[in-house]
Amino acid sequence: MTAAAVPAPATRSTDVPPEATPADRAATEVNQPTGPIHTGSGNQLLFHYPRREARANDLAPSQLQRLWRCFVTPPNFDRAAKLLAEPEGVVILSGAANSGRRTAGLMLLSAGITPATAVRFVPPEPELQAAQVERRIFGAGDVRADDRLLFDLSEVDANLFAEQQSCLHELLPALLSRQAKLVVVLPHHYREQLRPDFQQYVVEIGRPDMLEVFERQLAAHGVHVRNAYRYRKTFAAATMTELVRLAYQVRDAHEDQPDTDADALLAEVLSSGERLERKASGAVQSADEQRSRALLIATALLHGQSTRTIFVAQQRLLELLQPSEDDREHPLKLSGVKESLERFGIELSITSDQRVEFAEPAVAAEILGYFWDDMPWLREPLADWLDALADADLVDRYDLIAIVQRFGEQCRRTRQADLALRVVDKWSSARQWAQRSAAYALFEDLLDDDRTASPARQILYTWARDTHLSPGRVAIVVAACVNVLSNGFLDQAVVRLCWLTKHSDPGVQADACHGLKRLSEPPETRLTVIDQVLEPWRFTPTMFAAVAAPEGLPLFAGTEAAARIVAGWQQALDATPRARRRELLRPWLVAHSDLLGNGQIVDAGHLVHLLALCCAGRREFLDDLLNAMFEWFEGREDPLSQRTARAVNELVRGGRLSNLPTATEAEE
Repeated sequence: MTAAAVPAPATRSTDVPPEATPADRAATEVNQPTGPIHTGSGNQLLFHYPRREARANDLAPSQLQRLWRCFVTPPNFDRAAKLLAEPEGVVILSGAANSGRRTAGLMLLSAGITPATAVRFVPPEPELQAAQVERRIFGAGDVRADDRLLFDLSEVDANLFAEQQSCLHELLPALLSRQAKLVVVLPHHYREQLRPDFQQYVVEIGRPDMLEVFERQLAAHGVHVRNAYRYRKTFAAATMTELVRLAYQVRDAHEDQPDTDADALLAEVLSSGERLERKASGAVQSADEQRSRALLIATALLHGQSTRTIFVAQQRLLELLQPSEDDREHPLKLSGVKESLERFGIELSITSDQRVEFAEPAVAAEILGYFWDDMPWLREPLADWLDALADADLVDRYDLIAIVQRFGEQCRRTRQADLALRVVDKWSSARQWAQRSAAYALFEDLLDDDRTASPARQILYTWARDTHLSPGRVAIVVAACVNVLSNGFLDQAVVRLCWLTKHSDPGVQADACHGLKRLSEPPETRLTVIDQVLEPWRFTPTMFAAVAAPEGLPLFAGTEAAARIVAGWQQALDATPRARRRELLRPWLVAHSDLLGNGQIVDAGHLVHLLALCCAGRREFLDDLLNAMFEWFEGREDPLSQRTARAVNELVRGGRLSNLPTATEAEE
């Protein structure tokens, strides 16, 4: 969201600002031009909230040019390009997952754009249960002239897919009138659910030549191979993600061994992966009865643990999988592992402290992957087994984090976020610190992976709105918003932390405000966070004081944003009882003294000027500032505090003489 899209607070600064009034409730009106928010059954409720720009990620031409260098035209690309060139300007790309549909869509949109044009990537917002004021629906009013838009619906669920179809229908007239172009990436399994009037826009996009994709990926890194054609079948069977990962492995090997031939490095990387796969599959095949298979699973998940822990885990797994009826076959006896693979031994070592380790740790993930893929009925029992191991307190905190991340890696690889989130949901409120730490580590991985991020963001939103959320989950919400979510979805991080400030526990409210403060600390995000907190339905004095902390405000002196920030501080002071107003003013004094101590004399002067504007025309603000200064200065004799006290005295004296400009005059 841009700063320009956020209106200033309702109480704009004047010579004598009016008394603060409670924010008006959202008035529900029909047939107003402020943009629809769907409520189901075809009805629309229109809210008189200030218009905000829909969330979209801009891709500059320079970024698209880098993609072009690696891009290989897939089958039916030309047909999609012709359809996109039609006046309607819409193409819906269908095709197999992980075949490059999103990149193909970006390339379609980037054809013929000027250096000043950005392609906008609009990811779907999964918050179906969000309050209407928090929704991020991209509507017709968000379409710009000559716009280039990519909607990625490849990961949405059935409900969101149905909603987005309705949204897409409303976009069509705007696309036509504004000569804009739209590419939609369609979930392949929803093709039959697409509305009949959209079928004319569908193009089945094929997989590009994967050998050529690989060669171009390497060439983009300055690595050139001559004999990659020998592995054409290997590349043809790989997904796009696997192919890109392979290219990075070869690039890394080339950086480590610059004098080695690139073809030799490619052969080494491929043979290394094949060798690990053979070892893992051989170990799985050799474990042909349930006890040995249970031991193999336990060793793969718990490698690095003691022999006792692994044998106990094996026994727990066998007990968990024991059939309820004697005549039923044990789940680990069921067929499913690849019996045609050769048998290979697997190297294990026992350390001096009796811990079991693989000679090649990467084999462990391969073994888990085999059982995970070939025996999918084991996945839920494995989650229960992991839970039982944690409850038994068999491993310490750091080992538990590593173990649960191995489990999470399989969940992320197969996009089974619900299984991992089940573990997070239980462990996040556990009494043991080790389980809570492991829950956060697992959740952070889910949130940071595109394959599982959407449901993770949704549960984060649900938790944030719970006014009685447990302390363990509160810690996860704050840490996840600050450390992970803010990197790509700053607006969503702010929304969740703002909801958390409504928690029933004042301590949690303070934690949420501290999280918001952390989001506003980087200069590049500070104004965005301030503007979001300034939105009337979110604004509270405590939240605003946290994100618009005085020490960070000199950056905006003399800018257009200064007036909005001053007005926000006036609103915060107005809405705060006089008995507590000095708590808001004291940080200004501390910040001024610190700036002087750091030699930032100019910034200290800017801060005093902004404070003067906040108090302009309001005698009670000046009185409260003077009292706050007396309380803060008591017992201080250092020169910096004395200079701050003198600056405040001069400010108050000048303000009482009404010689200071108002915020409105400063803006003009």
